[in-house]
Amino acid sequence: MEAPLLRPASAGALSETATSQPTSRLGTGNDADALALFLRRAERRSAETLRRYTRELVRFTAFCRKELLKNYDQITVADIEGYVTFLNAPWPHWQQPGIDRSRPDKVYFPNAIKPGKSTDQVITVLHSFFNYLHATGYIQGNPVHGFDKSGERHARGHGEVRYFYADEWDVVKSCLKHYPEDTKRQQGEKARLNFIFGLTYATAMRQGEIERLSCADILPGPDGELELHISGKGRRKRRLPVNDRTLDIIIRYRQHHKQEAFSRDGFPLAPTICPVKKDGSYGRMSARQIRKWFAGFMLHCADSVDKENPELAQRLLEKSFHSLRHTALSHLARNMDIEDLAIFAGHEAITTTQQYYTPERSRLRELTREHGLD
Repeated sequence: MEAPLLRPASAGALSETATSQPTSRLGTGNDADALALFLRRAERRSAETLRRYTRELVRFTAFCRKELLKNYDQITVADIEGYVTFLNAPWPHWQQPGIDRSRPDKVYFPNAIKPGKSTDQVITVLHSFFNYLHATGYIQGNPVHGFDKSGERHARGHGEVRYFYADEWDVVKSCLKHYPEDTKRQQGEKARLNFIFGLTYATAMRQGEIERLSCADILPGPDGELELHISGKGRRKRRLPVNDRTLDIIIRYRQHHKQEAFSRDGFPLAPTICPVKKDGSYGRMSARQIRKWFAGFMLHCADSVDKENPELAQRLLEKSFHSLRHTALSHLARNMDIEDLAIFAGHEAITTTQQYYTPERSRLRELTREHGLD
């Protein structure tokens, strides 16, 4: 009888029957445990990193077991090449449920992954995983090492725009202001939209940061002024000032829910719309709930302009929650020194901050309008 691809209790582990090297510095000779240890390491970075790594490695592991009939120590460079080709055009039976008998409803590859940046992101995950296995002596060599990424590279100022353009941002602000209030739920949703958008824009938080934080993370600093304590990407900690406008956003939303004006309690910064416990406390939205919630509002924004400007509507539908952070940092870059902005954003490298000092194409057009050889 065929062994299940994955343990039913754990989406990220191989069947116990899959074994690999004799016990290494990892303390295991089993692929399932090796993967679990790596994912535990990813979890220490952030919940979003864990989600992304788990998704990609579970899919890769399922493919290895079902199609290649190989364990991790047997994977070759040719196998990685073949897997990337497969990602760009998955075989039909992988786009349907039934591949994994232990999870009969699971669809591992519902859509093809486009060559370029999307494929490169998968390669980055695989490289990190196999590099970890090699460094700990679990396997010899890294089959992903030196793999050529196919994504285009852009010169500074010519990459993909991830923030809201001025016309898009105007639509977002208008929709926040005029969101319907006919029902109690709509009133609650409008209050939550203004709360989360206001907080995210004020602090340029990442999605993975705001979903973990609560009012308990707002503390007085050495000078007595309030600061938001954030454990960000790579567990790097930073403290952001909570100015009067930001504090007012928090107070108004808490009062909307008949909470004390401000208290260092567990009230989430990305809350559920209704209390989840009998004591009236609110739960935190999960990463998936935040993405779905944000996409729903973007659909509302797109619908508001679709008849007059379908091209603008389409651009709005393509935005992600992370666009809020990019928008906030791009606006701050107009008046803030790059070193200060890097500290505010929690960037480890100043080169990451440089992207927010890029003039838009329209500005480049104006600056070069009279340029040319007579």
